[in-house]
Formats: sequence, structure tokens, C-alpha cells
Amino acid sequence: MKRRGDDQARRGTGRDRSGGRGELMVVQGSACTRDAEAGARLKGRGKVRDRGYPSRLSWPAMSSRSRPPSVAGRHSSVAVLTALTSALAATSAWAASSPVSSEPDTSYLAGAVEPERVGLTLEQAQKLAAAHSPTTRAALAALRVARGARMREAGAFDPVLFGADERVSTDTPVSSPFEASKTRVRSLSGGASWVSPIGTSVNVSLARVRAETDAQFSTLPVERRARARLDVVQPLLRGFGLGATRGELRAADRELEAAQRNAEAASLDLGAAVENAYWELYAAERDQAAERLQRQRAAVFLRDQLIRARAGVVGPGAVATARTFMAAQEAQLLDARVRVGTASEALALVVGTQAGEADQRYHCLDDPPEAQAVEPLSALVKRALEANPSLRAAELDVAATRARARGAASRAWPTVEAFGGYGGSGLAGVGRQITFSGQTVGSDFDTGFGHAWDQVWGDDFPDWNLGLRVNMPLGWRADRGERQRQLGILEGALATRDARRLALLSAVRQAHLEAELSERQLQAMRDLVEAAREQARIANLEYRAGRSTAYDVVVVEAELREAQFRESQALVRAARAATELRRLTTPVFRRTP
Repeated sequence: MKRRGDDQARRGTGRDRSGGRGELMVVQGSACTRDAEAGARLKGRGKVRDRGYPSRLSWPAMSSRSRPPSVAGRHSSVAVLTALTSALAATSAWAASSPVSSEPDTSYLAGAVEPERVGLTLEQAQKLAAAHSPTTRAALAALRVARGARMREAGAFDPVLFGADERVSTDTPVSSPFEASKTRVRSLSGGASWVSPIGTSVNVSLARVRAETDAQFSTLPVERRARARLDVVQPLLRGFGLGATRGELRAADRELEAAQRNAEAASLDLGAAVENAYWELYAAERDQAAERLQRQRAAVFLRDQLIRARAGVVGPGAVATARTFMAAQEAQLLDARVRVGTASEALALVVGTQAGEADQRYHCLDDPPEAQAVEPLSALVKRALEANPSLRAAELDVAATRARARGAASRAWPTVEAFGGYGGSGLAGVGRQITFSGQTVGSDFDTGFGHAWDQVWGDDFPDWNLGLRVNMPLGWRADRGERQRQLGILEGALATRDARRLALLSAVRQAHLEAELSERQLQAMRDLVEAAREQARIANLEYRAGRSTAYDVVVVEAELREAQFRESQALVRAARAATELRRLTTPVFRRTP
């Protein structure tokens, strides 16, 4: 009987088979402790060892060796009945007074009002970004700047036509009969100038002048003059050669090509950014849906605990555990809603336009594509080095700076120029005879400009010049300093190209590794989710059967939520790896305005 009483007491104070960790028996144990203490005081014996934990009730502990067995058994029965009555009364009073009687909302949305969503496919997001993104407009603006700079430099070698029409009227007082008091002059001039690819400057000019005078002793009161001339200037040191004359033009050509490659790179970067933001929103929405289901499961679990508590099957510990789990899921659901809003705003920032009203946000309509077979790393690296527009733009920047450096080196010399010119003149007009000192001078005639031009083309009155001029600044610091500056810019461009090349190779290798492992990682995450879901189902069944506790169910549910979150991250990582490989290795040939 003594051993059986000990076993019954041990089973009574042990683990609760209905699902709690002895929560109900904690209350009963407290009541039993109080009754046992009262009995010990009446006997003058007995000592309560710990008021915080249930005492083990056994037959030897409740009996007194100094009394007869019948008296000790009677007192033990009274104590046990008193303890059970007190425990049931305390449990009923706690269930009536505590807030556990209010059941949670077990619906999917739980009363939350979802903002209006604007469905968007990935293709639509790409089109919106191409039309509205500031990044695209900035790249096109840089391309326009480069095109304008190239046009300006090329315009320096375009032939230039010039012309002038001038009238001059002069009235002056005279003090001699040989002077003219009135002079009327009209001149027409024109020509063309051009700079050759080797720096030769050519200037061709034609002019005709008609002059009238009232001088009394002028035999040609109306003059018609014609003139033609060719002038040539050829640099011999500074400014001689294609490197000197067309260095800026060549640099502008390379910069224009670099701007085109940068525009292509901006298009690829924008497309990759849109895809990444789109899949981030997809993962955030997927996590939010999982969190809603998890919160709903937590609400159902709390409701079950409340029902079991009202029935007296579990105590406040199990209900508190369920409430803690419910509060944690509520907080995680709020975090998921914040992440969805942040991801939607990030997508709106990339595409360059909001979803609509202030309370609207984007919603993903597409699912991530299935993982494709990954090419060998050597093939991807080769194609990236050949076709990556960002690396190509860096190489073109190097070519542009090298052209400027060569031009600066050719200008770091003294100015030595050979110049010369050849021309002719002709004269016609209205002549008259005058008498001076008894002699008749001049003749009467009237010839036009045609006669004057005949004299010019007939080389009747030629003129020419030829020379050499030298210009050497003392100190020679300006040109040498410009040469050093351009060499420094060239070194910086080379370093930038090498850094971009290394970064490209590293990015290709990393993206290739992620793409290779993403399929297996995604499959592993899917298997993990299935296993965690099955584990949660079994844990709930075992809890209902009394073979596990509420804490075990909460732990398993948390593991399921973590597995679902990791699966979403694996989906995004796989999509990002594929997008990154396309961005790094795919050339873009697009026609830009």
C-alpha cells in the first residue's frame, strides 16, 4: 500500500498527459501544500519545504508514526479531499476572472484592411521603367551631350564661307585743289577658309571696290578695282600632324561611343534593377501570405487552449504560451506588411512612377522562372569581356584620354609656321581728260569690273609673299603642364578600366556560382518546407493526443515559418543570379535618339 500510494502521488504531480507541463497540478499542488501545512500544525509536526512547487503527496508523508494508522489515514483522506476541492474552486475562479474567455479572430485577414493593389507583370514593369525612369533619361542626356561635343569638334574642320558688303561715305574739308572733299566707297568681298587634316590653313578671298571722288585733278573719278588672293599657313612643329589637329575630334569620337555603351549599360542595369525589385516584392508578398496563415494557425491554437482551459484540462501556463505565440505572429505579420510596403515603394522608385493614389501599391502577377541550365564559366567570362558594355565604355574612355594625351604632346613644341600668299589686282572705271599747266592728261573711257577681273586672272598685276615665323614662350610651362595633366588623366583611365575588368570577372564568377547552386538550394528549401509542414502537423496531432506540450507546438510552428522565409529568399536569390548573369554577359544593341 505504501508503494502504491507513492506511485499515485508521483503520477498526480508529474507531467500533465493532456498537453500542459503540469499547469493544473501546480494549482492543485499549492492547495495540497496549504492543507498539508495546516495538518502539520495541528499535529505539531511537518515542515513545508518549498511553497513554489507542488509537494509530493505520499502515504508516509501524510501519516504520523506517533498515531494509530486509522487516525493518520482519516486525516490524510481529509487533506486530499480538501486539496482537490480547493484546486477546482481556484481553477473555476481563475477561468472566470482572467481574460482568457475572449477568443481571438481566426479569420485569414483578422479584420485588417488591405490597401488597393495594382497588378503588374514583369514586362509591364520593364516598359514603365524604360519610359519613366530618371536613370534612362540621364543616360540619354549624357549621350546627347557626347554627340554635341563630337559635332562641335568636327565643326572646326568644316570649310567656312565669308562675305561682306560695305559702304563708306566721307565728307572732309580740303585745303588744296588736289584733295577730294567727298568720297563714296562700296566694297564687296567674299571667300572661304579651311583647315586641312595636317593643320594647313588655307584662305581664299575675292574683293571688288567701287570708289567715287570729287577731286578736280583726278583722271579717274570713278574707280573699279578687283582683287583675288590665296594665303597658306603650315605649322612645322606645334600643331603639325593628325595627332595635333584631330586629337580632340578623335577623343570626342571615342567619348560618343563610350556614351552609347554607357546608355546600353544603363539599360541593362535598369532592367536588372527592375527584376530584382520585382522579385523582392514577390518574396515580400509571399512572406506576408505565409505570415497570415501562420497568424491564423496561432489564433486557432490559442482558441483551442482557451477552450481546454475552460474545461479545466490545461492551466494558465499553456494559455500564456499560446498567447505569446499569437503575439509573436502578430508582430511578425506587421513586419511582413512593412516589408511589402517598402518593397512596393522600391519598385515604384525603380520604374519611376507610383502605383496610383497614395494608398495604392504594386502587386506582382508573375512567378519567378524556373532555373535554366548554366553555361560553363569560361564561356561566360569570354563573352563578358567581349560584350559587356560597361567594360567597353571604360576601354573607349582610355582611347579618348590617349588621343588627348597625344595631342598635348604634339603641342608641347615651339610654334614654327611657314606662310605665304599669291594674288593679283585689276583696275577699271570712268576716265576723263584734265588740263594741268597747259598739258592735257588722261583720256575719256568707261570700263566695268569685267575688265578689272580680266587683269586679275591674266596675272597682269601679281603680288606674293613668303615667310617663316617662330613663337617660343619663355619657361614653356603651360604646354608642358597640359601634357602632364593629360598623362595623369590617361593613367587614371587605365586604372579605372583595370578595376572595372576585375570587378566584372569577380561578379561573373559569383553570379555563376550562385546560379549553379541556386537550383539545388531552392530544391533543398522546398524539401525543408515540406518537412517542417509535416513536422508541424505531427506535433499538433501529438499535442492533441497528450504526447507533447504547447511549447513543443510553438517551437515547431516557428521552425515552419523560418523554413518558408528561407524558401522565399532562395527564390529571390535564384532569380537575382540569373538576372545578374544576363546583365553581365548580354550585349544590348539599341537605337537611341
